[in-house]
Order: sequence, then C-alpha cells, then structure tokens
Amino acid sequence: MTYTIVVQVYQTNPNAFFRCVEKTSWKYANGATWSETDGAHVLRMGDSGTSGCLRFVSDTGECFILALGVHNYKRWGDIVPNLSAEDTGVVINPQYYSNEHRNREEQREKQLSSFKIDNLKGRNLKFDYIVTEGKDLKVNLIIG
Repeated sequence: MTYTIVVQVYQTNPNAFFRCVEKTSWKYANGATWSETDGAHVLRMGDSGTSGCLRFVSDTGECFILALGVHNYKRWGDIVPNLSAEDTGVVINPQYYSNEHRNREEQREKQLSSFKIDNLKGRNLKFDYIVTEGKDLKVNLIIG
C-alpha cells in the first residue's frame, strides 16, 4: 500500500527565515521519494515502515529536522531541534530504526498526530497532521 504525506510549511516569526536544505528517506520496503507540488513538500512511500526527514536551517544558523513516516500502518512524526552541522537527515533518519537510539524509536512508536517543542532560542516548532488517517496524509509544520 502506498502512502503520501504532504507537508505545508508556515513561518510565523518575521525575525528568522528557515529554508529546507536536505530531504532524506528511509525505506523498509518499496522505497520513498520526496518532491514538491504547489509549494508543499511531498513524501511518497511504498509501504508502512518508511519515513523521511526534512532538515531546515535559518538565516541565523539554527537547524532542526522534521521526521515523518508511517509505522504499523499509522502516521508518526518528530521534531529534532538544536542540531549541529553534522546532524543531517542522512544521520538522523536511520536512528528511528536503531536499537542504539531508543529515544527516537520511542518517538516513532508513539505515532503522534501533533508535537510541539521549543529550540534553544525559544522558537516554537510544531507539526500538526490535518489528515491523520488513510494513505493520503497532510501535515502542517509551524515555525514560530
């Protein structure tokens, strides 16, 4: 069963501009790819057990990753703030499937439909699935 997650990004703080600098995918089966449509990031996955990450960097050097996927046929997500330059999506994405990074696995297992966290600069980072069930999912990323 194929899944699609459409990610719309909203930036509400006029004092910093974030741009997407990396898109990664992790495939358990049947692959995953990123594309863009009408200003949204679109993750297409071949089956459950697949995910992708978007890494964002601000004009002030702040970095974070939005991780999204489908696990046991249900959506999940996470936000990883306060990253160093070495903490890329290529490094972080596989950690959601590794016993060595239990906190990431636990976040995947929670299968959250929304999540909010502040970074070290006090900036609010939040994702909210607005379509939470089925195979055509939609999520808003709000950078405050």
